[in-house]
Amino acid sequence: MLEKIREGSQGLTAKIILGLIIVTFALAGVGGYLGSSQETPAAEVNGEGVSRAALEQAYQNERARMEQQFGEMFELLASDPSYMAGFRADVLERLIDETLQKQYAKKLGLRISDEAIRQVIRTLPEFQVGGVFNNDRYLALLRQAGLQTGEFREMLREQMMRQQLIQGLILSEFATPNELQRLMTLQQQSRDIQFVKFSAEQFSDQVEVTDAKIEQYYYDQLARFETEEKVAVEFIELSIEQIAKDIAVSEAEAKAFYQANLALYSTQERRQVAHILLESMGADSELEARAQSILAELEAGADFAEVAARESDDTFSAAEGGVLPWLNRGDMEAAFEEAAFALSEEGALSGVVQTSFGYHIIKLHRFEPTVARDFAEVQGEIVQALQQEQAYDRFFELQQLLADVSFDVPDNLQEAADMTQLPLRSQALFSRQEAAAPLNHPQVLQRLFNLRFIGEGLNSEPIEVGAQHLIVARVTDHQPARTQSLDEVRDQVVAGVRQQLSSELARQQAAAVLAAFQQEGDFTSAVMAVGLEPQFASDTSRFGGSLDAEVRAKAFALPRPSENQPATADLVELMNGDMALVAVTAVRDVEVTELPEVEDLERFANQQAQQSYEAMLAALKASAKIRRPRLEAPEESF
Repeated sequence: MLEKIREGSQGLTAKIILGLIIVTFALAGVGGYLGSSQETPAAEVNGEGVSRAALEQAYQNERARMEQQFGEMFELLASDPSYMAGFRADVLERLIDETLQKQYAKKLGLRISDEAIRQVIRTLPEFQVGGVFNNDRYLALLRQAGLQTGEFREMLREQMMRQQLIQGLILSEFATPNELQRLMTLQQQSRDIQFVKFSAEQFSDQVEVTDAKIEQYYYDQLARFETEEKVAVEFIELSIEQIAKDIAVSEAEAKAFYQANLALYSTQERRQVAHILLESMGADSELEARAQSILAELEAGADFAEVAARESDDTFSAAEGGVLPWLNRGDMEAAFEEAAFALSEEGALSGVVQTSFGYHIIKLHRFEPTVARDFAEVQGEIVQALQQEQAYDRFFELQQLLADVSFDVPDNLQEAADMTQLPLRSQALFSRQEAAAPLNHPQVLQRLFNLRFIGEGLNSEPIEVGAQHLIVARVTDHQPARTQSLDEVRDQVVAGVRQQLSSELARQQAAAVLAAFQQEGDFTSAVMAVGLEPQFASDTSRFGGSLDAEVRAKAFALPRPSENQPATADLVELMNGDMALVAVTAVRDVEVTELPEVEDLERFANQQAQQSYEAMLAALKASAKIRRPRLEAPEESF
């Protein structure tokens, strides 16, 4: 249950507060907020205009943020003009929200002192040099943004006023343990449900589909019959993977490469040794004599681990019997490495070895020799590597040739295909959503659905769709988006009308059964009177389960049964057009006595703050006079 609170309270409230204090947005060129303009504003809010310059800057900033966050996924979305139109509209709504908040803050009499503004300006890192406010940098950045100091201070004042308003709303919210316990009680509640479904299909033969109804349905649902814009294309695809597959590598070539690069397919020998170290910064005859004495003791059969624990100055390895981690060549000093790798039998001892650390006695603990993988095991890898190596040169050669020929002969791709010996492929009419690889790459879609490119009828430049992977394409047919005629979709419309009328008859029957139940008070009798059998779902929880979502939602929206009304019921329409009559006969509450954690109370308070913020915006919008002139989105071009 608490997880649902956590999910509901993530993100918006904190982001609102943080977003309002980011003043650097202004320094990217938001002079349009304050500058006067004779052009039609993007929107008017209670008579105050939101300039198109402000909208464009906010749109570009939000687009840049989305591109950075989502990469190619956003590029694919951005290739759809209808999506970007909605994206621009969302940005405009955010500016409208900000304007409403500013106006409401002024109405409440909220004020920001000049001193508070000065303090904020002095703390902004954009205006600091070496962590200290620099007035020259401050003035230079304002000039670069086209802002006067007074304009910037007023803009900052408005932002801080909005922040003050929202903080006052959010920080005043709190949650009590009792509130959260009540919510948990509601969420853990279960109900006994009776329900029956009224299938629209059973009334299909009873409805009369007239021409008037068909025409009315068609015009009511006109948006459903709009086709997507489609193009047909021919294209040439060039990829290093395909070139590599066509390159033949003989077994002799692979074997020759294997012999020349045997180290690539071998595990190098390594050793694990134990040592006894007598530390010394340089030559020391006394220590060397002591080391020779220890070596004699070991050669006489003394246990190496015991002697290492007693004598070695390397306390870490001494605790492990002198054993060091596995060694590869190059891991240790030359003298130590030469002595260690000269040992070939486990248990063998070196002489006394001097290094910059002191005097060592080394014992071979374990040994793994060089092991070469069989040629048969690595032949596939070698062939692939040789193919890839040769394919690089061939790829860049073909890339240049393809670019040159497709440009020199711009109105067809056949000659480019002939010259490069690459297949010329074609794709019948498809929409953005229907595009298959490699045509579904964002940059390819953006090019193919560009009206200027379509009108020219020429070859595209090589478009990269991956590493060493590109295509050149040309549109051969174009089908603009349009509304299909009634004759084209008549069968679909007739089916829709029949479904609509059948659903209405199902609703009427369900309403009659509901009326009978409300009059007689017996759900089962009312249902069985029309030849149907009620279904039961005892102890149904609010979340999860196999019931239709609409049935479950309706059951938990119904009032509790009472002594005067042992069951409550209502109708609900299902997703498929069928109707359902749902009754609740019992409600079971779970007593929650455990006190919630402080973190859960904070999350609940944040959720309530978010709801309060959204309610405030909704109320401001409901009472405001907002005008949104139709916006023409700029055409995306290459």
